[in-house]
Amino acid sequence: MIENTGMNTYQRLAVRLHELGMITRRKADESVGYTADWGEPHPDRRTEELTGVLEVCDVALQAHGEDVDFAEGAYAGIFEDAERMIGGAVTVTDVELAGEIGSSRDLDFKVNGEPRSWRIEQESDDYLDLGAVEQGISDLVPGGDDPRVFHCVPGDGACADDYYLLATPEQAAVLRDEFGLRIEVRGADGLPVQEQ
Repeated sequence: MIENTGMNTYQRLAVRLHELGMITRRKADESVGYTADWGEPHPDRRTEELTGVLEVCDVALQAHGEDVDFAEGAYAGIFEDAERMIGGAVTVTDVELAGEIGSSRDLDFKVNGEPRSWRIEQESDDYLDLGAVEQGISDLVPGGDDPRVFHCVPGDGACADDYYLLATPEQAAVLRDEFGLRIEVRGADGLPVQEQ
């Protein structure tokens, strides 16, 4: 096991991802090396800064809160990231953002050949509807014997990026509790888990 004494928080997070079975030992070692000279996360930006490790370790995808070049392409990028992270159990095709800019639109696509649609509310083609991503992300879970779902790691502020951690509910809860991350843990059904 990787020795984690004397490591910064970023490195300890990478080690913990490996201990939880979320990444390989090799990926953890690479991440520990990559983040070796990073300082400690700022207390007010802890979640935001630690999501960098989740992305580097390929266990979280990003939904941009600021402007994007083209909304349809940005949604397709989210789907591509999900496919890559899941490792082949989910294939998204035929992505099309239908309707007029400035009105309600439909993001139509197929998941493993099955039609899906998200209702999109956005004023321009330069931004994503982060609420639609949060509501629909469960369409992309692997399913079957794979218990992982996408847990929202919300950005802090109106134009902040949201992240989606691919993990089991138990793994997400451990990361939330041990690292103080703002993770909205979801159950196996993709719905938020209500804390007791």
